[in-house]
Amino acid sequence: MTPPLLISIIDDDRSVRSGLSNLLQSAGYATICFESAEEFLNDEALGSIDFVILDVKLKGMDGFELISRLARLRPALPVMPISGHGDEEMRKRALSAGAVSFMRKPIDVDMLLDHIQRVLAKRGGSP
Repeated sequence: MTPPLLISIIDDDRSVRSGLSNLLQSAGYATICFESAEEFLNDEALGSIDFVILDVKLKGMDGFELISRLARLRPALPVMPISGHGDEEMRKRALSAGAVSFMRKPIDVDMLLDHIQRVLAKRGGSP
């Protein structure tokens, strides 16, 4: 049996991390959560993560800097930034930095799951 795909959730709001983690686990994914970009980059799981959801406004390193670092460390890793303060300019910046998508909070659950499934299917995996 194939292990479930691993999705990392990086958000400084514990309730967002918990809610997204529960949702994704109920959809058949494994999750690993981090409070900061630095915590994520220092974790040994970085090499086995299949998809990243991250808040743009994090304490310490922000989401855009993390997207840039991931583009160098794991160029094929799909990254989806989320923000409660997002606008069209932020969406364009995220996509030009290498993000596969950008979503505003509150997250549309069906759209999130559909998008993750489509992105991972293109890369050869699904839950």
